[in-house]
Amino acid sequence: MSIPVVDTAPISTPAKLRFGLLEDLSAIDDILALAEKTHAESRFSYIEFAPYKVRALAERAIQDQKRHAVMMAWLGDKPVGIAYCSIGEYHLGVGTLLTTIHNINVLKDVRHSLRGGRVALGLFRGIETWSQARSSKEILFHVTSDVDLARTHKFIKRIGYRFIGGSYAKSLS
Repeated sequence: MSIPVVDTAPISTPAKLRFGLLEDLSAIDDILALAEKTHAESRFSYIEFAPYKVRALAERAIQDQKRHAVMMAWLGDKPVGIAYCSIGEYHLGVGTLLTTIHNINVLKDVRHSLRGGRVALGLFRGIETWSQARSSKEILFHVTSDVDLARTHKFIKRIGYRFIGGSYAKSLS
């Protein structure tokens, strides 16, 4: 009769999820990789990806942290989510600041896992904290990726956003 061997090695703990605002260009390679994956999955994937534009957005966020933010999410050492937002006055009014989320994305393999919602929620909470610190009155989220729209709508309503319109596109080619 054989005795089963029991592995006594400690069970590895899951990778830690962490979030942070971009404060320097040390994470630029992670940002470029996430942005390229985001772009490749989006409605606009037919447009040539321009890493120099992503770098310019990151640099703008670093130079003017009162008006622009790039937020990252990492699972262990792996970058898994990114968001870019800015704050400013409504284009037809004065005296009130509004935050606009220009892009928020969780990598597809993470988005379709149990941690996907936690990553997205962490990015949104980070944007809310950043916006409140700057006295923003509202956060506007424009979804134009054409990716998982019904799922995005359900999630965004669940975390307190209200539907106020939509984005429409007409191809001219």
